[in-house]
Amino acid sequence: MNSGTDAGRPGLGRRIMLWVGAIVVVLSAGIGWLVGSNGSIEISEAAILGTGVTIPVTPAAVALYGVAVSVLLLGVLFGLVELASRLEGENAGSEPRP
Repeated sequence: MNSGTDAGRPGLGRRIMLWVGAIVVVLSAGIGWLVGSNGSIEISEAAILGTGVTIPVTPAAVALYGVAVSVLLLGVLFGLVELASRLEGENAGSEPRP
């Protein structure tokens, strides 16, 4: 049984998150490549999120767009996790507020 005082393996969570992030980015590129390959038959350009900004529907362009979006979202998510971890570490020694 774990007594609750064991801190675990330092850095393990960070390594797991980086591996998951890398897998998501690679999957985004692969799915973008497939969508770009099949979509270019029907249309030549696609609007991004319904805006006036368009990207060409080619395998490389859609794959790059998928990578960019996934890196941006994962960067924000991982940044928030890092912030929460630091805030939790700062408050670990303080008394709980009533």
